[in-house]
Amino acid sequence: MATLPITNVINISVATSQTALNAYNTSNLALFTDDCPQDAVLSIGFSGTAASGSFTLAFGGNATSSIAYNATLATITADIIAVTGMTNVSVTGSIASGLVITQPGVLGPILTCTVTANSLQTAGSVAITVTPTVTNTGWSGGSAGYALYLSATQVGVDFGTNSKTAQMANAVFSQQPNILAGGGQLIVIPFAVNVQSLSFNATPTSGAYELTWNSLTTASITTLTAAAAQTALQALAGLSQVRVTGSMVSGGAFKVWFFGQYGVSALALGSTSNTLSPTTTITQATVATGESWGTAVTRTTSLVSYFGAMVNETCATIGSTDLLAAAAIIQALNVIGFAVSYTSGDLTVGSGMLALLQSGSFTQMRGLYYGDSTTVGGILGINALNMMASYASRGLSTNFSGSNTTQTLHLKPLTGVQPDPTITQTILNNAGIAGADTYISLQGVACIFCSGQNSFFDQVYNLQWFVGALQVAGFNYLAQSSTKIPQTEQGMDGLKSAYRQVCSQAVANQYLAPGTWTSSTTFGVQKDFTNNISQVGYYIYSSPIATQSTAARAARQAPLVQIAAKQAGAVHSSTVIVYVNA
Repeated sequence: MATLPITNVINISVATSQTALNAYNTSNLALFTDDCPQDAVLSIGFSGTAASGSFTLAFGGNATSSIAYNATLATITADIIAVTGMTNVSVTGSIASGLVITQPGVLGPILTCTVTANSLQTAGSVAITVTPTVTNTGWSGGSAGYALYLSATQVGVDFGTNSKTAQMANAVFSQQPNILAGGGQLIVIPFAVNVQSLSFNATPTSGAYELTWNSLTTASITTLTAAAAQTALQALAGLSQVRVTGSMVSGGAFKVWFFGQYGVSALALGSTSNTLSPTTTITQATVATGESWGTAVTRTTSLVSYFGAMVNETCATIGSTDLLAAAAIIQALNVIGFAVSYTSGDLTVGSGMLALLQSGSFTQMRGLYYGDSTTVGGILGINALNMMASYASRGLSTNFSGSNTTQTLHLKPLTGVQPDPTITQTILNNAGIAGADTYISLQGVACIFCSGQNSFFDQVYNLQWFVGALQVAGFNYLAQSSTKIPQTEQGMDGLKSAYRQVCSQAVANQYLAPGTWTSSTTFGVQKDFTNNISQVGYYIYSSPIATQSTAARAARQAPLVQIAAKQAGAVHSSTVIVYVNA
């Protein structure tokens, strides 16, 4: 069922355009990942060694052809893959040792398997039992396209504890406070990765071949199965998470899933040293090109609600084009993005990726700099990724329903993160100019350092909450009335009361505070405007019902409501002059 935004009913605008606002939990954090989640695995066991007979399997109610006791693995695989819904599996083993059916976890569990016919017997005419057993249902998200987590433990189960995804999840939940304080969850969303096919015009029974990718060549592949091709490809640099499904039969194909590779890819698989017999031509085709961060955000904003978004890759992998495109998409949503770079050149004004976020006024894409590009556990820049995950979790931890709960990230510590060992005063100054936040040591005290050149994080975060909360309050007031809201001043008083509750909460959590209005823009009754700002921290005004146009009244529109809100701000530094008199 399609979910449409409540902007169809309530539209809120602020000094800078905020379009397509949705009601999110303000602590939900999305982690887009190219890591491969655990596979779904089904085992088929046999109680004895078959010498005669056959058996038939059904998956989701659709049956295979009859499978003979001495059928080759290629035949068995082809029979299973021919079943509707079983196209993307690989099969290993044999009837003698047991069969193992594997499917990439992002596709969800393997269809329910039953044995619909079985005449297998041993050489001594003893009936053989065939038993399907689900070994693994795949990752927690199944085929939904995302999974929700309240701890790092299940993320480790789903992706492996050494994966970037699991390590970043551990950083998220290690912070005090973290996203749980605001009632949030970690939402892991796999990218749609690049998928290619290798089709065959014959069924080879012997010979060998090699596969090529990105100027790399596999070892000779002599076992003619998807599993063997997968093992060979995984030995190539950058392809350790690749998955291969399908069968090598005439008219069949392997499907290669490039997990672990970010973004849209133009790198094509190839084959060489082909000695397959009978002679077999291997033909490559692209099934799916993969997706960029921005494309993934566009695809998922109506799929699941999140307020923060990050990727398990640094800027070096994402690249300037994708980063800026994602920033533009996120800027138009009620979402805050996080991007980290370990390259000091990304701070260069006019060309560096982080500097371009600042010059492009992409305030909702938070640029972070952490210069440690160390490879740990085979992962380049994992320390930078963990710094980003920690920053995002600490930043999104505000419970806006509380009292005095809004926060600034400046000078706050991050649990489990070491200060950037590469930082210098020059780099810190450049990061400040670029509007990139850093994690440094100030005379031995580890802390986040913010310049505010691309706005401070809390300014962006608090405003996003405020606008979204106003929209939800207005919608709920209109939608929850058991009768109707009269198009009168009394009706408008009720609507403004709903907005006033949000403003009062903003004062309670100290996003807003009484103060002096310094903008030249004012409205309503000037005395009321000034008094409310100085005494309460906000002012709400609606144009009189009597001044409405006939068209607006006929359309049942409320008169324009204007809200002036005074931000409480925050103290980040202090200058002191001391006068000493002897």
